[in-house]
Amino acid sequence: MDTGRRQFLAGLLAAAAASGSARAAGELDGLRFRVAADGWGLAGAGEVEAVLKSAAGVLWKYFPAQQREPFVVLRGREGPIVLYQRNVVGEIVMKLDTEDYLWCQYVYQFSHEFCHILSGFEDRAGKRNNWFEETVCEVASLFVLRRLSEVWAAHPPYSNWQQYAQEFRRYAQGVMDGRTQVGDGHLGDFYRKHRKTLEETPRDRSLNGAMALPLLELFEGAPESWEAVAWLNRSPSQEGGTFAEYLEKWRSAVPVKHRNFVDEVRRRFGLGDPGAGAAGPAGPGHSRD
Repeated sequence: MDTGRRQFLAGLLAAAAASGSARAAGELDGLRFRVAADGWGLAGAGEVEAVLKSAAGVLWKYFPAQQREPFVVLRGREGPIVLYQRNVVGEIVMKLDTEDYLWCQYVYQFSHEFCHILSGFEDRAGKRNNWFEETVCEVASLFVLRRLSEVWAAHPPYSNWQQYAQEFRRYAQGVMDGRTQVGDGHLGDFYRKHRKTLEETPRDRSLNGAMALPLLELFEGAPESWEAVAWLNRSPSQEGGTFAEYLEKWRSAVPVKHRNFVDEVRRRFGLGDPGAGAAGPAGPGHSRD
């Protein structure tokens, strides 16, 4: 973003902070989180909270009647992260590495880490399929940015912030334009080509990001299927299990209404019919080496 535009947006957002309190951030029943009071540079904690609640609402609406542990959002300095260890009061700790009025960056980072919380993240060191959750969380970032552009165009946290709505979609497009284009029909080939790297380095953002693009289309076409993510870690992953077995475990855990969605994910990766995960012929992600 050029300096002139950055200054314009900073002035716009600062003016809103002085004009009154934020609107209600949307329905977040069952979701409790707070934002640390300090560390956000020019932005106040109340403004940051309004942005993050708005972002959370985009995904949380697809998780009806569910609960999550309370979490706190802190300012970090070494990249965004959700910690496995809870703090002294039992909250999940999320750290965002951003400040001032860079709302797009806040939303991008928060949505990714929030998706980990929604998936029931766990300490999965050594699990070879962690890359898939990382990829889905990259999808969440793009999904929320694009949807939030529509939300803020109609109902921004502050009325003055309505002009900022288009920035979310612009930011998402910039991210998408900078990524490798895998294409819908080639996820299996792409995964097979990069399988070893993904299994060894699940947080490879270039690879996660490339695969996120075709999956984004899938989630945008069936947004109610975000709820399926809640069952991604409902049971422990088998140590050394294949990707096909990982998806089979997920399919067995989700409610029946979400099984077609998981089946479609399998098809996108070229894994064929459900039930073939443990005994079917070798295919993308099925090699046991």
